[in-house]
Amino acid sequence: MSITEPQYKLKGITTEHPSITTLAGNLNLVKHPSGGYFAETDRPTETSSTFTTLLDDNVDRNASSLIHFMMTCEAPRGQMHTNVLSRTIHILQRGRGKYVLIHPDNRIETFIVGFNAEKGERTQWVVEPGVYKGCVLLPLTEGAEESNQDILWVSEVVVPGFDFQDMKFLDKGKLSEKVGEEKAVEMEFLL
Repeated sequence: MSITEPQYKLKGITTEHPSITTLAGNLNLVKHPSGGYFAETDRPTETSSTFTTLLDDNVDRNASSLIHFMMTCEAPRGQMHTNVLSRTIHILQRGRGKYVLIHPDNRIETFIVGFNAEKGERTQWVVEPGVYKGCVLLPLTEGAEESNQDILWVSEVVVPGFDFQDMKFLDKGKLSEKVGEEKAVEMEFLL
């Protein structure tokens, strides 16, 4: 499956439909600095100090955390990153998108998330620790033109709970090292 950059901006589709803004407000989502919307909706108070951060310091981590993540035409890609220690469990709430995973053995996996199970679209998926993930927004139905009504709304359970110290972004050099120069050029927009 090819990995292509969304064309919303190139087509002048840069302002989301008012119904999406209303939905984000009703869910108490806020704009995320790297694009889209975000809200943490649950973080149990129980913690454990058995986890190690990227700095090799023991740290108390919550057992889990739960978030909403929403992409729109204003920010139609999710930047390639990994959670070094945490497993993420994703549940599609609405819309469609394409996920791109790079596994520790450098294998690339791509799949469509959506509600057309007949076509193999997924509504749930798991990303293990150390797997890089990125995503792009797709039109609501296969074959449709991109529009300001497109949305990718996902709930994500992070186990152990999300911590910024656990998050690592992929850079151009590391991407080339993992997937080769030719594939890295195709995927560079996800950085």
